[in-house]
Amino acid sequence: MSKDIKTEDVPQASSSNQERTDTFPKKEVEEGPAKDLQQEAEEKTFQFCLKKNKYVVTCDDSMTVLDALNTIQIFKNEKVKNRDKAVLIKRSKENLEAAVKTDFPCCLIENNEIINVTFIKNDGDASEQQNITERGQHPSRSNPDMFVTFYIEKRGGEKVNLLLKSEALRGKVECVCVYAHKEDTLKKALKRDGRFIDDIFMKHCGLFENITECRHEMSHPVKHLNQKKFKVVVLSNAIQPDSQDDLTSQVKTVPDEALDAQVGEDVGTSQNPVNTEQEIKQNKNEGESTGASAKPPAPKVIPNSEEILGILRDQFKGLLEKLQERENLKNKSEVQKFFKEEFAKSVENFLKVRQVKRLAKLSDSVCQILVESNPEGTGFLLFGRFILTNAHVIEPFASCTQNQPYLFRLRKEVRAVFNFEEHHPKIPLDVEVNNIVAYALGKNSEDRHLDYALLEMNNDPPTDLPKLLDCHSFAPPRAGSQICIVGHPGEGVKKVDPCFIIEKEPTGFFQVITQQCLKEVEENQIPYHTCFFNGSSGSPVFDEHCYLIGIHTGGFNHKDIFGKKQRVLEYAYSLKPILENIKIQVENMENMEESKRNYILKILEDRSDISDM
Repeated sequence: MSKDIKTEDVPQASSSNQERTDTFPKKEVEEGPAKDLQQEAEEKTFQFCLKKNKYVVTCDDSMTVLDALNTIQIFKNEKVKNRDKAVLIKRSKENLEAAVKTDFPCCLIENNEIINVTFIKNDGDASEQQNITERGQHPSRSNPDMFVTFYIEKRGGEKVNLLLKSEALRGKVECVCVYAHKEDTLKKALKRDGRFIDDIFMKHCGLFENITECRHEMSHPVKHLNQKKFKVVVLSNAIQPDSQDDLTSQVKTVPDEALDAQVGEDVGTSQNPVNTEQEIKQNKNEGESTGASAKPPAPKVIPNSEEILGILRDQFKGLLEKLQERENLKNKSEVQKFFKEEFAKSVENFLKVRQVKRLAKLSDSVCQILVESNPEGTGFLLFGRFILTNAHVIEPFASCTQNQPYLFRLRKEVRAVFNFEEHHPKIPLDVEVNNIVAYALGKNSEDRHLDYALLEMNNDPPTDLPKLLDCHSFAPPRAGSQICIVGHPGEGVKKVDPCFIIEKEPTGFFQVITQQCLKEVEENQIPYHTCFFNGSSGSPVFDEHCYLIGIHTGGFNHKDIFGKKQRVLEYAYSLKPILENIKIQVENMENMEESKRNYILKILEDRSDISDM
């Protein structure tokens, strides 16, 4: 999620095709277009199966599979019915059924091949996320000789616990089909695909082929992998640096951009901004000069950004005046000085070694919540043998008895893993959870929204694990102050994210969308920006003094200019209303053992104020 928006005036695009060709090598201009552009797109016919019925698709083979399906009314009708879900496309080949992304090129589908189409939960990592530069018609995409396809099993080797980001996708397929350009490296192809967890790129992983028992490193080219099947394995425990050579963002050379611009004009379907005359000449000059006088590249247009750009520009003057009035700033230099000082404050708190050591010790009490061995969220040791997490983490696996509103039971095996800080800890600290002590999902009698579950483990945890209730704080967190979240984002290893609390009534420079979301923030919610998304629900939130102040719960979504949901603001629920509600439930629970009831109530009463560490 981008936290900064930079807007600048952008020159209008030139319509001169001749000037674009100036950026090509002279020989290419004289001989004409590249060979793959001379090849005309051919007609492709394949079938798709939807709800056990087969339908025929006839399309241009330069299209993506999703664009081809969108030419069929029956598919479009079904997509409208499942607008909140993601499209899952599976192709079957030689008794192998594999999921393909929706931007899979039609030229790679065989004539009369049958693909299966279903809809699955859209958890943000499903297969419908299309690469903007790979969508639509493009003559170069009609040449199957440019690509290779290979298959990867969803289960990796013995040291790979999790491979696919999407939980919904993991439950529906046994392997995925990856397509790549022949000149790609394996790492670049898998990163561009986007369905694989980042950990496989950080560790020294590779592909293992069962038939030949050969291993392929991530730096190897993909051109020799066509139509082969692999599983991801760990080659060594070394951490791999992320090289700029492996970046998979669609950064193009000047000739490629000019080529796309011309194709967009000829076909009428280009979704990328074209280069202007000024941009091309500037980039050409940069390639010829390495001196200090080389001009920086001209800014590029964000597609369909005119409306949001206008809103930001309209609000800028008012926000600047309000900031100068509030902080008594008289001129531009004082404004710049103010932001420099604020930035210095922002990096100060968690750079102190004492704070880092304290936070590292407290993080030992953070655990990953597993339901039948599948990661579902995060929790932390609150006191005794009791873990606190979000109710929505276990809600699909819990049930309530009708005659006792406070009694919830687990329907599946739940475990807490405390030391998942590397993929294969030498001594796993894995404890079974057998009981839900208290649970709330929704508004309580005081009209406060709650989302928590207090879980009881079968056994007492090791005595050296801190009980985070011993270091809690009920004091309202200061707007603009730093906080720190510890959890398992992306269902991966334990991570830490320092971030900052946002004022609920902002008077400074905030994104327009963020301001709209802040209007929805409730009294017991703590708003902030974080990179912790799926898998981190239930993480503890610490203030700048390492006191526990809340539980990381969720965020507000907004559709971007491409219609894709983006998280724009996250929040935690403060601790005090949660503890008050636990106390009420425990007092009213008829079937609880008296000794356990007294123990919990005494703990809560003893920790009614801030504990001194």
